Amino acid sequence: MDDQGDDWGDLLAGFDIGDLTAAQRDLLSADLTDAGILHAFVGPELQGPAAESELIEHLVAQTRRRRRRQGAPAVGPRELSPLPRAMRLPWGGVPLEALALPLSARWKRFAAYLLEALVFSVVTAVVGNYSVGGAQVFSLALSLTNAVVLVAAFGGTAGMLVLRMRVVLLDAPDRATPGWPIAVVRYLVASWPDLLLSVLVPFFAFERLGWLLAINEIWLVVCFAPILLDPARRGLHDRVVGTVVADVPRHRR
Repeated sequence: MDDQGDDWGDLLAGFDIGDLTAAQRDLLSADLTDAGILHAFVGPELQGPAAESELIEHLVAQTRRRRRRQGAPAVGPRELSPLPRAMRLPWGGVPLEALALPLSARWKRFAAYLLEALVFSVVTAVVGNYSVGGAQVFSLALSLTNAVVLVAAFGGTAGMLVLRMRVVLLDAPDRATPGWPIAVVRYLVASWPDLLLSVLVPFFAFERLGWLLAINEIWLVVCFAPILLDPARRGLHDRVVGTVVADVPRHRR
């Protein structure tokens, strides 16, 4: 790394891109230019500001993923075990694919969650008047339907659909729905303590599961609080699967 003056920042970082073709370098250069990052190709190396190293690394990896999709062989250890795209980004970074999307406001995200919680609690309480065990099964089925089936089939949970929002897969933002695997993993990351609690309640006294209730409350904060801090308004479950929540345009069904 060398001192290159004020135009480049104090330090430069180098990235080995010797495995990229000329066309792939042009594509990478266009992405860097769009991101407003000064850069230069020096032999088999890309040089750019060290302060932007995480974003540059993300763009290099994205270009290599495009090459893999085109059937070219993988090169180097990074290519043999790439990290998920969402996990390669710095925590406060906004994915380039999300810049053109109408990201949903934070209040709408939590309004959708509160709307679902209120309606589902009332319906489950009504069922519980007739059967406690039936209410537990009904609650689990309702949770799975809302967070997995509706997301996979229609692109959002019940609250999101009411408030005209949808879950967008950043690797394929034009898809109407993120698909079943994404919906399932997204749900498991967000709700695994609650799911585990539902499975264990029939076999253990509720009082013995107090520790799991505490973990569930803590996990809600860990998973959903980042929505308040992340510029792209992603919870932990969104970051793991590479999704964001965006508003649905009025003309779109």
